[in-house]
Amino acid sequence: MTSWLREMDSVLRGKKGDPQLLAQGMGHIRLGPLVGGCLLLGIIYGLFMGLYAVLTRTPPSFEQLAASAVKVPAVFLLTLVVTFPSLYVFSALLGVQLGPKDTLRLMMVPVAVNLTVLASLGPITGFFTLNTTSYHFMKLLNVFFFTVSGVIGLKVLLTMLRRLEAAQAPPYVGVPVQTPEGGELPKLPPEPPRPSARKTFRVWLIIYALVGAQMGWVLRPFIGAPNLPFELFRAREANIFIDIIRTIGELFSK
Repeated sequence: MTSWLREMDSVLRGKKGDPQLLAQGMGHIRLGPLVGGCLLLGIIYGLFMGLYAVLTRTPPSFEQLAASAVKVPAVFLLTLVVTFPSLYVFSALLGVQLGPKDTLRLMMVPVAVNLTVLASLGPITGFFTLNTTSYHFMKLLNVFFFTVSGVIGLKVLLTMLRRLEAAQAPPYVGVPVQTPEGGELPKLPPEPPRPSARKTFRVWLIIYALVGAQMGWVLRPFIGAPNLPFELFRAREANIFIDIIRTIGELFSK
């Protein structure tokens, strides 16, 4: 577990995104400790989410507590499974030459950042759980925390891909041009990054965010409505975005 924490700490300090290390490949990103750390941090935040069902139900719903602890890391890992093939294709379009294993290593870094930020917000979730019984407020609070951590994680991924693109791009050397007087014009400047490729990858970021949001909806409930019995999964209906709008309306109508 100590190695898990060390690896997560190096991710937070940006060591995994060092341009010099990235130029040498993905070997400095250790999959085992990162996966272990992600599972641990996901479980921690899941426990904070499930705490609401323990404190607002009679008798307390410890089943929801356990289910939430499992579901939070599952959201991120299942989202990774679903979006991994598209990441491989989009990174190739971006100009990043990575094999499947190195692509997985790269992807685990933003997932680790995402879950670390989320776990750090866990005590705040616990604080509000102890101070309110509003189910709709707790739902929106958790959606907000997931969104914040997700945006930070995706920003880290985009930064690393930009650095990889620069590190793996072949050096561009301009050809001197002879002038009529026998002199030489200056060499051409380095070729600028390809904006179209980066725009293409931003499309993938939107896809990833949508898949992650809907994955959370598919695996609900995480908090557990106080007026409903415990269910491991709810029936499929609507989508997360419609539910957020509905929840906002119900929160402010009371």
